[in-house]
Amino acid sequence: MYENIYTLRNLDGLITNTYILSFVFAVAFIGIAYLVANMIAFEGGKNPTDAKTRKVWFYILGVTATIFFFLWNYFYVTDLIKGAKGKSDFLFHNAFATIFCFAIYLVLGFIVAKVFRHSKFGTIF
Repeated sequence: MYENIYTLRNLDGLITNTYILSFVFAVAFIGIAYLVANMIAFEGGKNPTDAKTRKVWFYILGVTATIFFFLWNYFYVTDLIKGAKGKSDFLFHNAFATIFCFAIYLVLGFIVAKVFRHSKFGTIF
């Protein structure tokens, strides 16, 4: 999928791909969070805890997405970069892309929850 990176031009392309991949991770895990929220049954009664369970799973999946994204880049993609300056530049952008992944996950989660406010996923926020 990836090849070894020797030039700065290739490094710039890899950094761009990293930000795109962080967006893809966020969208994929929003889809998983939506499926998990729909699998948790509504509870009746005086003090239902189903909304709290959905909220907890939403944040667990958000943290999982960012951890998987960071570890993928740190252990797999960084090894493809040849040269210390390229690795340090990539690790700097990897940190920002990881934060970007979590921020996009939260923003998209909020938007999807507001769009589907009368569904199970709408109880997340």
